[in-house]
Amino acid sequence: MANGSITLGEVAARTSHIEVACSRCERRGRYRVSKLVASLGEDFLMTDLGTQIADCPRRAAAVSERCDVYFPGLRKIMGGDDPSEAPRSQSGDDDDY
Repeated sequence: MANGSITLGEVAARTSHIEVACSRCERRGRYRVSKLVASLGEDFLMTDLGTQIADCPRRAAAVSERCDVYFPGLRKIMGGDDPSEAPRSQSGDDDDY
């Protein structure tokens, strides 16, 4: 963890895909973590990822109405100390949100 934040590299060590959702609308999707690492780098902070990948018409709305991206499975992915215990999705190439 860099400064207490999880990095893409740490997530990549535990799973192949990450789920993405918005708490303010119905948008959901998943990204292949290896593609995110290739474009953003292993040290890219998960706290900055939502802003980076959000392609939402509400991105520039008032703060109370703005897109609110989160990663529903991140706690489960990062929960254990042993990367081999984390789930690894093998299906699909669903790099969309």
